Amino acid sequence: MKILTVFTGGTIACSSRDGVLSPDESNGFLLLDMYNKTYGGAEFETAVPYSILSENLSAENLGMLYESISGYDLSRFDGVIVCHGTDTLQYTGAFLSLRFGLCETPIVLASANYPLADPRSNGFENFSASVSFIGSGQGKGVFIAYKNGSDKYTAVHRAIRALPHLPFSDELFSLKNQPYGYIADGAFVPNPDYSESQSEFPVLGAPTEKSVLFLRPYPGMVYPRLDDGFKAILLDSYHSGTIRTDGAEIEGFCGEAKRLGINVYLTGSEEGFGYESKSRFSCLGIKPLPPMSPIAAYVRLWLE
Repeated sequence: MKILTVFTGGTIACSSRDGVLSPDESNGFLLLDMYNKTYGGAEFETAVPYSILSENLSAENLGMLYESISGYDLSRFDGVIVCHGTDTLQYTGAFLSLRFGLCETPIVLASANYPLADPRSNGFENFSASVSFIGSGQGKGVFIAYKNGSDKYTAVHRAIRALPHLPFSDELFSLKNQPYGYIADGAFVPNPDYSESQSEFPVLGAPTEKSVLFLRPYPGMVYPRLDDGFKAILLDSYHSGTIRTDGAEIEGFCGEAKRLGINVYLTGSEEGFGYESKSRFSCLGIKPLPPMSPIAAYVRLWLE
């Protein structure tokens, strides 16, 4: 089994110096050495397009990562593992999902909640699970392998379905809490309750220079001023798929968006639960999106 392993930094590559964690490129090769000594049976070819803390991820970095991976003849490999930081793991997962689609050579993102030298780290388990999943040959497209501390097995998530982390938590979940499957005792076990449609995996091009404005609701919300530098606006919603729709602030904001020709979308809302507030979406020009991860919605609007 031959695997292209792409190191980008993040906690999985961090070392502590004077109490400060920072990426250390040698840790990537330590990870491969740990795997070969524990399991063996895999040949790794490596690439390092950049090495950063993932909270510093930029559009330029994402472009560099795509160019690095797509610059290889992926048919030479059984799979690709991208070692990444956990903070922005879902953004890179959604980006790669929408650039590569259901590619024949699976791409799996692996991260760590603590540096590899820390006994609490799940980094080696996540990496090993990524190798096991690639070896199973049971998936096309882009995935994330991640073991939550409260779980017995490492979950394999469709990357485009990964949800944002909850505050103060490093645990990772999929939309509707349905991962693609699990790695149990080195073998991939599909989730029998998982289903998907081809429409979830369009192949999109590079982002334009215009930005997507992504806003979360809160009581007393103050909306920013708009200009023609935005290609779209994405509103997140409360858990019931609602936002405040009866105030002068939202009316003025949506009116200005309409004047500038900027579409306003809402994520997190679905049919049912017909609250009065939802009945005003249409007159405000707010377009609810189909159920998807808010991060996937943001990245999709950014790339379309």
